[in-house]
Amino acid sequence: MQKIIFTLLTVFFIGTSAFASNSDLFKIDFDAVHQEFTELNMLEDMVDSNPGLTYSELQITNVSLVESLSLVPNAAVPLANGNAVLGIPSFWWGCGLGLVGVGVVYFLTDKDSSEAKKALWGCLVGSLVWGGGYFFTGIF
Repeated sequence: MQKIIFTLLTVFFIGTSAFASNSDLFKIDFDAVHQEFTELNMLEDMVDSNPGLTYSELQITNVSLVESLSLVPNAAVPLANGNAVLGIPSFWWGCGLGLVGVGVVYFLTDKDSSEAKKALWGCLVGSLVWGGGYFFTGIF
């Protein structure tokens, strides 16, 4: 069994090192990056100078900027997906920390039962994964 694992690891590391030789992927053209962010920097300056600026006002006054940046009035709403505790979804709190994660989610979301339920599902999935891993490694 150890020979098989060693062989698989060797093949994996040799295969990944073959792709690691292309260092051109990691060269940064700072001028191109700066050029890509010029419109976004203009928008940031505009919002900083006008603290009460809303999306509808911006759409009326600067149509070209809104269209070029492809701004959407509620772009952050689909990303929120509930009350993420410290930026981590409730499911992953339960999956990674088990019952402790469920407790953290429950108390930090002001006892929100729907978020606690998501964390509890994560706890169940995490327990099944860890238990299955323990069971299968015990067989081999």
